[in-house]
Amino acid sequence: MVLRTWLWLVLSLCVGCPSVLGDTYEDRRAYKRAVFAIETGRLREFGRLREELGDYVLKPYLDFFEAKRRISSLGISTAIKLREQWEETPIERRFFHLWLDTQAKRGRWSRYLEHYEPSGGTEAQCYYLRALYRDGQRKEALSKVPTLWKVGTSQPKPCDPLFKAWIDNGGVTDEIAWERLQLALEANSVTLGKYLLRFFSDSVSSAAQTYYDVHVRPSTIRNIDKFRDDPYGRQTIVHGLLRYARRDPGKAMAMWQRYQTQFRFADYQRQYIEENLVIELSKFGRDVAPELPRYSAEVLEVLADQAIRTRNYRDLVKWIRTMPVSYRDTPKWRYWYGKALIDLGDAEGANVLKELASERTYYGFLAALLMNLEPALNQEQLSIDPANAQTLKALPSVRRMSELYAVGDLPNARREYLYLFDGLAEEFRPELVFYLVEMGWFDQAVVAANRAELHDFLDVRFPIPFIDTFRRHAFETSIPLPILFAISRQESVFDASAVSLKGARGIMQLMPKTARSTANKIREKQPDLDALMDPLINIRLGAHYLAELMTRYDANRAVAAAAYNAGPTRVDEWLRRFAGLETVAWIEQIPLRETKSYVKNVLAGSYVYSQLLGNPLPVLAAHERRVPSLHD
Repeated sequence: MVLRTWLWLVLSLCVGCPSVLGDTYEDRRAYKRAVFAIETGRLREFGRLREELGDYVLKPYLDFFEAKRRISSLGISTAIKLREQWEETPIERRFFHLWLDTQAKRGRWSRYLEHYEPSGGTEAQCYYLRALYRDGQRKEALSKVPTLWKVGTSQPKPCDPLFKAWIDNGGVTDEIAWERLQLALEANSVTLGKYLLRFFSDSVSSAAQTYYDVHVRPSTIRNIDKFRDDPYGRQTIVHGLLRYARRDPGKAMAMWQRYQTQFRFADYQRQYIEENLVIELSKFGRDVAPELPRYSAEVLEVLADQAIRTRNYRDLVKWIRTMPVSYRDTPKWRYWYGKALIDLGDAEGANVLKELASERTYYGFLAALLMNLEPALNQEQLSIDPANAQTLKALPSVRRMSELYAVGDLPNARREYLYLFDGLAEEFRPELVFYLVEMGWFDQAVVAANRAELHDFLDVRFPIPFIDTFRRHAFETSIPLPILFAISRQESVFDASAVSLKGARGIMQLMPKTARSTANKIREKQPDLDALMDPLINIRLGAHYLAELMTRYDANRAVAAAAYNAGPTRVDEWLRRFAGLETVAWIEQIPLRETKSYVKNVLAGSYVYSQLLGNPLPVLAAHERRVPSLHD
């Protein structure tokens, strides 16, 4: 039986069900109750439940949670004993670093130094340098502080005493403070930027304040008399012009013409600002013809994208040929080079596209479409060794991972997975990937497949969970099933528990406001935040929202996908800005890099899913070849 058929059978029976490995449902209930008991301080109940669980595979985690509760009172001998107990588990290093942190917090600096192990974390580095400082190694400790201080974001609280000692010892100079101010404002850490203003000497404080003002209010750059012709003033002008250019690149370019005649900018500053003004102008669809001493690869890409927009294929060929080889040889520029040559009547273009069409990429699919060739999937079937599979399933780390997943402790399940993968022999990695799919842990299965370089095993890398639910809502909304899967894979890789930094939730990453609006339109009950984590609800609302976008944009999957990612307001503006373009050319003009990549991945994924589902669709259908006009 081929893998796809086998997987469908597994998933139809097991998606959402607990792992078949490990212990009983009653044990899992008791474990959850024990975790709750220790978290709420009910120690007697915890002790009773722990004993009842016998040799349950997750018992080490109960012991860890109990030790963590009293970690500040643990002596070194107990800490070492517990560490040995958890050897060859991810708990071991995690526990010991937590214990070390408590030693630092309690001021046990000698003990901290004696047992310190580098962890790479900023907080641990600060504790270590504080320990050195308190141990009398002050010069060495303070010498390492600038690297920690000169970052664009606020550092953890444990670093504050170290920073104070460094500052009190004259560590902050105008140069160092200015460097951090630049980093902070480049990262748009405005609060940190304002805090840093206190560290400048009287001679530089005014310049620093102006730099901050220009960042917060870019229109400040319009007052040319506000700036001095010195290094600080010229750096501020560069920053301000580029900030203003994001709002109005045309006016920023005009201001630059005035500034460069009155200020003594270095050549590198002129190059930098003119390159970036060109880039910002291009985002607004403005054709540019810069006269620069040299063209960076980034500017060459802008000029090539401009040639795509204007269908100036002679210039397109010229700019591509001028690019560094590392850029020129990417799928994007190979595609456009081949297409441009064909349009110019050069037969070499067909050879370029035929070669590209043999690759399973977005541009490979486009090349095949242009050349009337069958797109290449280059698919292989994942071969599983039954003996290896049995050996893998018997590993304590696999049993812990599986059980943690079954009880809903995904953070610790991920720690077990990462620990397992790093130490797993290469020959067992296909079995691990397959087992993750079998568990229904699709996002980690895809990650593991990529890490194991199993790139051609599409059955694993493009999973098909919740097939009945997706089919039902695809039929209900008249949306092609492959794009529903492609969107969901791109959004969350089918992780029902996913929550983005912006608050998007569930498999199809719906914003709560969007979900409520969609529910109103289809006369469904208003979903709360928990409801959006339910795959059945999330997929239904996500499908209906996508259907709304497909209707709005004349069933153009590329434009609808862009709107799903960036919002219809932005997409409407891009349609006005780049009206009348072929869809492939329009995608290249999308100003947001994230959205541009998202659309390409969705279209490529949609094609792959159409093949796996037995419902072939071209990467772009005939009606999708040109972007729609906006409807009033």
